[in-house]
Amino acid sequence: MRALYFLTCLCLLPVLLGSCSHPPPPDATLTPMTQQIIDPDDAILKESVRYFLENSDAPSASTYDFQRIDLNEDGRRDALILFKTPYGYWCGTHGCTMLVLRAHNDHFSLVNDIQPVREPVYISPAKSHGWKNLLVRVSGRWDKAKNVVMTYNGEKYPNNPSNLPPFDQYNDDEYVRALYN
Repeated sequence: MRALYFLTCLCLLPVLLGSCSHPPPPDATLTPMTQQIIDPDDAILKESVRYFLENSDAPSASTYDFQRIDLNEDGRRDALILFKTPYGYWCGTHGCTMLVLRAHNDHFSLVNDIQPVREPVYISPAKSHGWKNLLVRVSGRWDKAKNVVMTYNGEKYPNNPSNLPPFDQYNDDEYVRALYN
């Protein structure tokens, strides 16, 4: 039995050694591994908001509503955070502060903050620079209440929607209702 085992190993040795000794052909290219897209969960989102609050000297007991939606179609659900309290810190008679956070595999990064925003907030199927447009409500000002479209400029959305022109030509069926009271 030992002789058969030894003979089998002896026969396989040239095959094993031969396969290791030849370099790949010169025209062979390596295919890079594709990065696996991971959609971070809500616990990571809440940790990112806590980190934002700590590093912006905002009240740590702030409350907020959030909605997860893939704004840039990269396979990860980004986040809209609409702060609620403390009212005098995040909100005024014109509306509240909303954060747009971009999702990465293991964290979220701040795209920008937008203020003043009132609910409801809608997500448009239309895009600007690869990001979906946002439709927000502006009211409580001396101007007439209005809906405005916020478009991504390649870096962020506008910080102040009250300066944007009114937009009333939309069909509720085309928009996703993201944040609402």
